[in-house]
Amino acid sequence: MRDEEQRAVDEIADELKRPVRVDTAFEGRVMAAVRRLPVHRRLGLWARALRPRTLTLRPLPFGIGAMAAAAGLFVLMLPAVRAFDRQVVAPRTAAGRAHAVQFVLVAPTARKVAVVGDFNDWDRDSAYAATHEGGGVWAVTARIPTGHHRYAFVVDDSLWMADPAASRVVDGDFGTTSSALVVGENF
Repeated sequence: MRDEEQRAVDEIADELKRPVRVDTAFEGRVMAAVRRLPVHRRLGLWARALRPRTLTLRPLPFGIGAMAAAAGLFVLMLPAVRAFDRQVVAPRTAAGRAHAVQFVLVAPTARKVAVVGDFNDWDRDSAYAATHEGGGVWAVTARIPTGHHRYAFVVDDSLWMADPAASRVVDGDFGTTSSALVVGENF
């Protein structure tokens, strides 16, 4: 039995030692066959899920659904909106009292400087225009109501910037940086 096993091993070894003839066109034929397959068969499930499709929406049902979703969102958000309204969005003022506040900006290349803030509804048309004091220094004195305020400088009617000499806060409405100002009774 040992001889039979040895003979089988020798036959297998001889078979493995025999030169193998490689068909050089084989790879080309396989790749050509793969390329002929539809894309979704080659790439699998992801390609099928991601391939472009035509989606048809009927305006009436879609519009009704969108309106229902918006109404539901409004009803869900109403308590939060009411709570936000109670927190104070407008500046606090004490019986309409206003105090003189001087705003100063050093801007040597500016041709025009103004101050806007929540005290004038951020309106550039009713902004407090600064005067050029020389050496690039711009100044304006404005009557500001008592309370907490946010403000910014408008340089050359286009560049809005925070006061470099004041505390800065991020304006939650627009995501920009403005300056903080507290005008008190003893100011």
